[in-house]
Amino acid sequence: MILIILILCAVCFMSVSAAVIGGNTTSPVTEPTTEPTAVPTTMQTVVTQTTTEPTITIPTVIPTELGGGKGWIDTYCNVDGATVYFDGAPQGNIAGGILSVAITPTATPVRTVSVSKSGYTSWSGSLSRMPASSEHVQVYATINPHSTPTPVPPVQNGAIYAQSSPAGAAISMNGNFYGYSPVTIPNLPPGTYSMKATLNGYTPDSRLVIVYAGQTASYYPTLQPSPPPPRSTGTVYAKSSPIGAQVFSDGTYYGLTPVTLTLFPGTHTIVLKLSGYNDWSSSVYISAGSSQTVNPGLTPAIFGSISLGSAPAGASVFMDSSYKGTANPSGTITLNTIPSGNHILKLTAPGYNDWIETVYVKPNTNTYVQVVMTGIGPNPTPVPASGALNIVSTPSGADIFVDNIFRGYTPSTITEIDPGQHQILMKYTGYTDYSEDVTVNPGQTTPLAIGLTPVPTPTPQSAPSATILIGGLLTIFGMAIVLGRRY
Repeated sequence: MILIILILCAVCFMSVSAAVIGGNTTSPVTEPTTEPTAVPTTMQTVVTQTTTEPTITIPTVIPTELGGGKGWIDTYCNVDGATVYFDGAPQGNIAGGILSVAITPTATPVRTVSVSKSGYTSWSGSLSRMPASSEHVQVYATINPHSTPTPVPPVQNGAIYAQSSPAGAAISMNGNFYGYSPVTIPNLPPGTYSMKATLNGYTPDSRLVIVYAGQTASYYPTLQPSPPPPRSTGTVYAKSSPIGAQVFSDGTYYGLTPVTLTLFPGTHTIVLKLSGYNDWSSSVYISAGSSQTVNPGLTPAIFGSISLGSAPAGASVFMDSSYKGTANPSGTITLNTIPSGNHILKLTAPGYNDWIETVYVKPNTNTYVQVVMTGIGPNPTPVPASGALNIVSTPSGADIFVDNIFRGYTPSTITEIDPGQHQILMKYTGYTDYSEDVTVNPGQTTPLAIGLTPVPTPTPQSAPSATILIGGLLTIFGMAIVLGRRY
């Protein structure tokens, strides 16, 4: 009995719960309820809790599209991360090679599109047209990394070393005599030079030599003997007043006056040179077996030249307050046709103190001047240490040429010489020219003592002795007596 009552109570409870949960939509309740009032109270409580929870409102923003629709400006660029600007206003960065920016067709027109990134060149261009609704307008920009200029190293000079076979040939470069083989011609800018080697009795050699920066080019001419006898030649006996002039024929050095030149038939140019005198030149025609003499009186020269060395490249050169030019990249400049006597030289260059010195110019002589300019400021450019040469000769009074530039007479100490190898040439009337390559060390004085060799003179033929003359006369007298008796 008790079990039946419990089952009925459970069924009634489940019916009431279903009505509460389902909102009592299954069927209206027609029978009067005898249930406790707790159920309606519970339902009221549930409804009250639901309506009192706070309400969160999420607004929906509908963009306003002027004129309706939108287009896109697509900017393509070769560098990701670059910033795109429309009329100077940033729009975003390139990603994957493109930045697409939506824009209203009726908005303010975009006139200029630019792209930039640090470390790259900027790009800017005009927009061809505004996009229509749902249209894409493309812009293509290319930017490149900033190029770093490659520093250009200063040009290094080279040199030419000439050694002939046989030795002793006169070496000329670009038509100018530089000494006798072996000889080194230093301080040459890179380029091509015309070399010539001449030696009396040999066929001259000519060729082009290329000098590279910082290198010494070689010139090794092998001279061939001139055609052997019998051959048709003529002679020219060259004298001068004063004597001791250098004699050249067609650029070939033959010695000092007086000297005899043996030349092949034809026209030849004879040139005589003597320090302090004007050069003398004349053309002579040689015929086979002919002999002729030239004996010019050399006139004192009134002009000389100055060669400046070791100056800063581009330095301005003034002489007696007149502008004369600038030093070349190797720091040298030559001033020609300078009246003999004292002249004031001045050099100016940015970053250096002015250099001023009085220089005496010898007629018909190239005077070399070493320029030493000091830098301006607390840390001036260091001046490379120079060297010196102390030269003595026997006999004294010989002309001294350093790298073919006259530097005085023996005995002499020549200062401010650039370190390195230099060609020393010494000349003295009646003596054979002396040539030697000497190495000068920085800050040191190199001694050089030379004994000059006299020019060999022809051995005169001895006169017939008196005994031979008397014997000859007696023989002739005896023959005359015999012949007279016979007739």
